[in-house]
Amino acid sequence: MIKPLEKFVLFFNISLTIIACQNKKQQVEKIVADTVKNQPELSQQADSTSPDPFFPGTGNTINDFVPANYKIDLEATGDLNNDGLKDAVIVLISQQDSTALRPTIVLFKQGEKYKRHDQSFSAVEPKYRENGYSIYDYENIKIDSGKLVISMQATGPAGSIESTYQYINKDLILTQVSAFSMGAGGHTEQKIDLLKGTYTQTDINTMKEDMPSTTDTKNYKIPTVLFKDSDPGKIMSNAFNKVGN
Repeated sequence: MIKPLEKFVLFFNISLTIIACQNKKQQVEKIVADTVKNQPELSQQADSTSPDPFFPGTGNTINDFVPANYKIDLEATGDLNNDGLKDAVIVLISQQDSTALRPTIVLFKQGEKYKRHDQSFSAVEPKYRENGYSIYDYENIKIDSGKLVISMQATGPAGSIESTYQYINKDLILTQVSAFSMGAGGHTEQKIDLLKGTYTQTDINTMKEDMPSTTDTKNYKIPTVLFKDSDPGKIMSNAFNKVGN
């Protein structure tokens, strides 16, 4: 069982994520405004039926989906929708504001072109804090066995978080979130399996030489989370507040 002090440290770490999430709505509005202002040609190219006019619906290369004043920060290729073609996922970063939200765009290969299937402003957190320091020490995205895996790792208060998405019934959905954090005298591992509807928490006591651990799994079911609406940090925080130890 996790000690009161350890629980306080863990709750403090997760609270930092909640505070960061509260700023995301304003950042989305800013990123959209900047894109429209700096990319009039791109807005004209986007098809009128697209729910998001700020990125084109199709392109010959992944660079065709990068607006002015943005660049590709992370990218991955692989067959995500199981059609035998190599798809792509790109994470963009603003060249004018490194603390702004990073749009993540999912591109399905169709013939010689790419089609924008989905995008999210919350699947990946901003790269830097207001003080100029990066939030995570290591970041990676990959497409592996038909799954999109986004990994963020840090040794500080941010901890580590990994989110997994799968293409199911023509939608890219969040299927799993796992996190790891270090507190005073203990480590905590958390995992949400959205398909099974479970929350698992493992507490490791590092104050003892053999570092004993306790694992508790509880039922935790939430509605289907689409990629475009996903916010893994917030989802993990909500789970911890509701069923965590």
